[in-house]
Amino acid sequence: MALENKAFKTNAHFVFGKLVIRYGLATKEIVQKALKTQEALAAAGEKKHLGEILVDMGVITPSQMKALLKLQRFFKLREQERPLLHYAVTKGLLLPRDEKRALARQMELFKRERKYYAIEQILYEENILDLSAIEALKDAFAASTASPTKTAATPEAPTTPPSTATFISPERLQVLEEVFDVVESSDRLEASLVWTKKPPPNLTLVELRAFIEKRGICYGTLLSTDIVTKICAKPGVKGSVVVARGDPPVPGRNASIQYRFDTDPLKVGRLRKGGSVDFRDRGEIPLVREGDLLAERIPPTPGTPGTDVFGHPIEPPKPMDIILRCGKGVVRSEDGCQVLAARSGRPQISADGKISVHSELEIFGDVDLKTGHVIFDGDVKISGAITAGFRVKAASVTAAEVHGAEILAEGNVMISGGVINAFIQAEGQVKARHLAGSTVRACGDVAVSSSIVDCTLETSGSLLAPTATVLSSQITAAAKMFLLHVGSEKSKACRLVMGEDPILKRRLSGLRDRMQHLKNRGLRFKKAETRQRKVLNDIELAIGRTVQFQDRTLLEIRKLEEDRAAVESPSAQAQLENLQKAIQDAEQKVEKLFQVQDALKSSLRRLVDRHSQCARDLADLEEEVRGLTQWAKMKKERPEITVEGVVAAGTVIIGPESSWKAVESLHAVRFTEKSIEDPQTGVVKKKLSLSGLS
Repeated sequence: MALENKAFKTNAHFVFGKLVIRYGLATKEIVQKALKTQEALAAAGEKKHLGEILVDMGVITPSQMKALLKLQRFFKLREQERPLLHYAVTKGLLLPRDEKRALARQMELFKRERKYYAIEQILYEENILDLSAIEALKDAFAASTASPTKTAATPEAPTTPPSTATFISPERLQVLEEVFDVVESSDRLEASLVWTKKPPPNLTLVELRAFIEKRGICYGTLLSTDIVTKICAKPGVKGSVVVARGDPPVPGRNASIQYRFDTDPLKVGRLRKGGSVDFRDRGEIPLVREGDLLAERIPPTPGTPGTDVFGHPIEPPKPMDIILRCGKGVVRSEDGCQVLAARSGRPQISADGKISVHSELEIFGDVDLKTGHVIFDGDVKISGAITAGFRVKAASVTAAEVHGAEILAEGNVMISGGVINAFIQAEGQVKARHLAGSTVRACGDVAVSSSIVDCTLETSGSLLAPTATVLSSQITAAAKMFLLHVGSEKSKACRLVMGEDPILKRRLSGLRDRMQHLKNRGLRFKKAETRQRKVLNDIELAIGRTVQFQDRTLLEIRKLEEDRAAVESPSAQAQLENLQKAIQDAEQKVEKLFQVQDALKSSLRRLVDRHSQCARDLADLEEEVRGLTQWAKMKKERPEITVEGVVAAGTVIIGPESSWKAVESLHAVRFTEKSIEDPQTGVVKKKLSLSGLS
């Protein structure tokens, strides 16, 4: 029996537990333990859902609980509709295979969209029954379930007025069907009456309304005598007219974040009027105290459903929610709607939306043998250079120059001079005067004022270098590039990639690998837990059998001791000694079994703790993936490359779906990717488009 067929054969109170066991999220013993906890809480006057208890126990995650609750609701609603289907099959109004087909389609839609579709809608959309047949089935079913008792004094209920179609003969409708057809738009918000023959001159409004009602058009009809007159008066044998318009759904408002501090005080990545970048503007650094409100989530507003021309509701697009992502030095409120400072310091938001508060470390001079590697949980300000072979790992880094060093930052990297033969990885923005022989990876924008030579640069944002020359470099930017010159006759060709985000891909791939590792680890813990519970159960059974043996032996000893004559015989004495020795052996055995039991329980507790920790870590990683995915969706900048000076011959430009190579040098050009239709084949393809700068 399928799960959906037997899910409600028992009390609905236990359906959630059955689903947890069915999908392998917990064993029967764990669910029974959670049910007992639920009963104890209920006895104390506290009502708590079974799913919440399992989340508190670390057995399932909150997202798994939500998914199971949706599934539970699906089965509940489906069970309520089963009597109608059973009635339809027993009365011959529906074939058994059609019932199975409708139920299978309903389950398929739920799995794909996580949304419940009523069986009536499924029957109609799968062309199993038309609207009139569905209404007749519902009326017959309602009549069969109504109370049969009816007094003579009760007046007859008025009959429903007949549809307009009942006033039209089948022959007349057949004539109309030979002339007219109804075509609805792809979104079902508009229906048009089309004809390929000359409409009959005696066409009436009643006939036309009956015709479109037969096609299921019942909402937003625009029929009038004027429309009928226009149809009959139109010249030619072909034509069309809109006869119904539905109400489109009104989209809701996406969730947003209101920040209570300046998120970019250094103004990195901001273009001034005219396309230049102000590299001297340092702004005013904000400071916060412990407990200060840093950010607030404005929840999404749901949209308003619409109605198509068939009278079916159209759900509005689900508004995008957003997660307040927290880094170091901040805490999230219990309702998840606020972020507060957990310590005093400088607030910071990374390019991917993670909020942190950092303290500050100032180093006077260079990072060299005197300082060693610098690893600090906060902002690092270096008045000198970071010299070759040294590493700086911090929340954000400010320095004069970088020579052959490595920088790993959770936020911004600000270099007032040059970066030579270095590696920089930043979750925020990067700013430098010039880059040479270096690799730079940034989640935020990269701003360079002078030159980029022989570098590999990747950014999830934009490259802002409107006064810089790029030579022998490979640059990948998810958004825009603003450059002065690209390439030269003597240097190696440059390769510019727009609309691609390798940093996000690597981060998501790494997170998913860690998630899979945690899932595998959790599965191993779960299997080990199952094995140990089985062994523990065997130990408890062995203890029980040994204790029962002791009880039986003690009973035999008492019987022998009560029989004084038997006790005095040598055989009875020997038997008594054997029984007492058996009791001693049993006691030693029970003692060892208890020791093994204690060790197993201790080991089992550690396994459960590790399994719960895996579940919590997995939930954190899932939230991180959701946050990164939301951040990627919120980036709306159209990728493009703008070069105000010269693009040298040999330069390669690569877009998301197309590429281009410069055969000759160009001047003042903008590159974008556009959809272009092939005039011969009619196939629409993406192609890089070049346009001059005005």
